[in-house]
Amino acid sequence: MQSTLENYQKVYEMLEDDQSKFIYLNRLSYLISDNYNYIKEIIPEQMYSSKTGRSSIFIAEILRHIPSDAEIILYGTGQHSKQVFSQWDKDKRIIGFCSNNKEKQETGYLGYSVMSPEELIAQNKFFVIVTPIKAEPQTEILDFLERAQYPKEKIFCVAKEAESEDAYFPQDIVQLQDEVFIDAGCYRLETSLELKKRCLNVEKIYAFEPDPENYKCCLERKEQACLREAEIFPFGTWSFRDTLYFDAKGSSSCIVDSETSLSVNVVSIDEIVYSEESPKVTFIKMDIEGAELESLKGAQKVIQRDKPKLAICIYHKPEDMVEIPLYIKELVPEYKLYIRHHSNFIFGTVLYAIP
Repeated sequence: MQSTLENYQKVYEMLEDDQSKFIYLNRLSYLISDNYNYIKEIIPEQMYSSKTGRSSIFIAEILRHIPSDAEIILYGTGQHSKQVFSQWDKDKRIIGFCSNNKEKQETGYLGYSVMSPEELIAQNKFFVIVTPIKAEPQTEILDFLERAQYPKEKIFCVAKEAESEDAYFPQDIVQLQDEVFIDAGCYRLETSLELKKRCLNVEKIYAFEPDPENYKCCLERKEQACLREAEIFPFGTWSFRDTLYFDAKGSSSCIVDSETSLSVNVVSIDEIVYSEESPKVTFIKMDIEGAELESLKGAQKVIQRDKPKLAICIYHKPEDMVEIPLYIKELVPEYKLYIRHHSNFIFGTVLYAIP
């Protein structure tokens, strides 16, 4: 226990500015207390939603606008719905969930019943909080409720997830020049395309995306943007080449030892880009669902040889807040460390390492 505390103190003392230390302390306080007010402290001010209560990043604001004798249904049974419920499970107005998921309609969710969208419309009496924060599913639900003429005054929604415009490229930390960029967890190539807008000379992009649908989208976007310097790989990143298996539980999943139907092929960054012929890597970004530390281990040779700028997400697992900074400093002691938060939710806390 003492060594763990000492390691957190080490990381805190490694941080280069007060803003980084402020964000770090608030993230740790959130991990310990599960009190969302600590996240509220680090959300960029320009990302706050309107205070009408109809749509908000803070569930407390929504609940204040719903009558005390109302019955509330949370629409959605994904990860964010679980987070909303875990924070407000003592609010007796919340009586259940709504979802298209047939299995959850039969078995329930978090100990509560799950009604179908058709049943919700038929009863037409509940206040509804739409919980998905991704734009596409949220829009689908709101469009469905509108077509069904569900009372507008009874519909509330969690504000859409958004990243600040400077995510991965904060101008007070990251200076772009001639870049050879590694985009680990490129999703749909957004970060690589943003780099292309911001940087006059992008020599090469190595992008990794294991999800087949997202990979296909990346190829299409590369073609549309004429991003000839981008090479896109249908793999995740890890410390070595392997196949990882996942056990999906609800909307979340975890890596397991036994084979399952959900698998991802992974490679190490060193295997792909570490050679005498490869250009010097100048910038590595990682947003890979908790695989960041293993992927850093798989990029050890590149990092120690080239000392690239690093932008590494540290919000997926509690231990990342301490293990990732310490590992980076172990690889390259002269790195300067900064932390910034780029989202209107708990996601989007990024560690920057600058040579």
